Amino acid sequence: MARISEIRLTGKGKADASIKFEPGANVVSGDSDTGKSYLLRCIDFVLGAQEMTKVIEEATGYELVWLELTNPNKEILTLERHLTGGDVRAHKVSIDEVLAQRSRAKDETGELPATQAEEAENQSTDGQVLAWRRQGLSQAPDVTSRIFPFFGMPEDVRLRSDNKGKTQRLSIRTLMPIFVFDEATIISERSPIIGDGFGQTANKRMFSYVLTGTDDSGIIAQERREIVQAEISAKLSLIDDLLTPIEVRLEKQGSEDEEKDSAERVDDAIESLSSLLSENEDTRTGLRVERREQLAKQRRAESQLIGIEELLERYRLLDERYTSDLKRLDFIAEGSHFFDGLQDSLCPLCGQEMDGFDHSHDGADTVADAAAIYQSATAEAAKIQGLQGDLQAAIKDLNRRKEWRQNESSAAAAEVSRIDRELDGALAPTRARAQSSLDELVQRRLNLQAWQSDREEAARLRALKDELDQEMPSAGKKQTWSPIDPVAVTALCRVIEKVLIEWSWPVDVRVEFDDKAYDIKVNGKARKSHGKGFRAVLNSALAVGVIRYCHANEKPHPKFIVLDSPLTTVKQRDVEQPSEGDHAEAQKLNQTIEPLFWESIAKTSPDLQIIVLDNKEPGEELAQNLNLQLFAGPTAGPDERVGFIPRSDPLASD
Repeated sequence: MARISEIRLTGKGKADASIKFEPGANVVSGDSDTGKSYLLRCIDFVLGAQEMTKVIEEATGYELVWLELTNPNKEILTLERHLTGGDVRAHKVSIDEVLAQRSRAKDETGELPATQAEEAENQSTDGQVLAWRRQGLSQAPDVTSRIFPFFGMPEDVRLRSDNKGKTQRLSIRTLMPIFVFDEATIISERSPIIGDGFGQTANKRMFSYVLTGTDDSGIIAQERREIVQAEISAKLSLIDDLLTPIEVRLEKQGSEDEEKDSAERVDDAIESLSSLLSENEDTRTGLRVERREQLAKQRRAESQLIGIEELLERYRLLDERYTSDLKRLDFIAEGSHFFDGLQDSLCPLCGQEMDGFDHSHDGADTVADAAAIYQSATAEAAKIQGLQGDLQAAIKDLNRRKEWRQNESSAAAAEVSRIDRELDGALAPTRARAQSSLDELVQRRLNLQAWQSDREEAARLRALKDELDQEMPSAGKKQTWSPIDPVAVTALCRVIEKVLIEWSWPVDVRVEFDDKAYDIKVNGKARKSHGKGFRAVLNSALAVGVIRYCHANEKPHPKFIVLDSPLTTVKQRDVEQPSEGDHAEAQKLNQTIEPLFWESIAKTSPDLQIIVLDNKEPGEELAQNLNLQLFAGPTAGPDERVGFIPRSDPLASD
């Protein structure tokens, strides 16, 4: 269960006004003018009331009102709001922890300018700003979006808000009539569920949701007949505008069977031409590959020819060198033959005359003769002639290679020319003709497909038009809604009967629910027909019965209730004058309500929380079973509490 842990007021220079509550039964009792009803107004204000509906003089100087809640998961939700209004700030820690954090932040930011210091204080906690109420279509976080999940309830519950099926979001404000009963509501003749304001349908559906756990999110709203008729008429007009040009085009075409046959023939022709183009493309691809191979072969042959030409040129130069050397050696050999016939001979080594003079050469013992020179020249010439023969053989081999490469290059060039002629002269025209025919067939197929689409679209629009004609609302058609679940209401009435029996009613008391007034009847008598004292008691019984029913059946409920003045107005004069035979029983009922009420409240399960604010107080024998807090008022002793707000002068009235 969720429960209220503490309510507190804080302000600069003011002592905190605080009151804490425990699980189970809590009673705040005491004189008037001590601030009991102000506690309920604080709860109402923090939970999204537009303004603080009760202003008391003793609250002057206080700035913030705090509400600390605890749920079964030991989670804490603290809500704070400035007493002048505005949005709500939510925290995941207790009031004491938030104030401690802000105090530390204030110490750390004391030297900052005022605006920066205030911003730093706000950022020092985990506070989240919540709108006190969502405006229009806003999806901003608000009190409801934070507190419902904390209660264990879905955040987005939808309730029907009128008889046409329009729905609205369940907010904490719409839910409050089942768990917060102020002093005016508790004695009112009107149902506490629907009150006396607007939005009674939503309040009724809220009560149904609490009893059943089922909301109205699946309802489809019925708009005003005129709007629906206008919308359908506009749709029909649009359909006619779309359908007219399609029907004009269809009138120019042949029958559907003829178009179907034509489409089949076109598809066959397209398939045939596509195959032809595919084969043509495969042939072209093969020829392109072959052409690339022949071009590569031609380039390799031409590259080899260039190399052979360079070698032949070098071999020619070498052959010329060999020929030149042979001529020189031949000259030397011929010269040695005439050497001896010379009369004046000069030494070929030193240039001196050799006849008649004795001379020698340094480092040489002998001088070569002409025969030796001739032999040397002849030997060298033979060697060169051998090399020249090998060179001629190499040149001959290179010339053969050159001829072979020239033939290879010519053959490759011829193949390339042949492939080009085949590509350009045969395959390209065939492909062009096939492609042209294919384009024409594709266009024809697109036209046939467009005609088929027109037929399908016309059929769809005609079917849609028929549906809209059937949806056109007829005069006098009204939406009807099922009443509140009778099984759930009956079960609730049995729980309320047990509550009343605990509070002194006879065991045969019978409680019924009036689904027109949305209020209870006891023994056939409407609650509003009683005096205000008994109206307060019966409203309290309704509140206690609802929380017990929801707890036992695991239905959505905050699991705490606040009752303001359930017993204050209970007096003998509130009991209608009974007949003579019933007078004694009625007087006994009136006299025993108060003690039995306290005794019953004292037995409240710790899984629930009931907070009673009343001028009357329970007997001393029950005080130990209640979290009882007494406000003694201006005559309070030293050890007694004056009221909710610490003071020395009287509070304003409750």
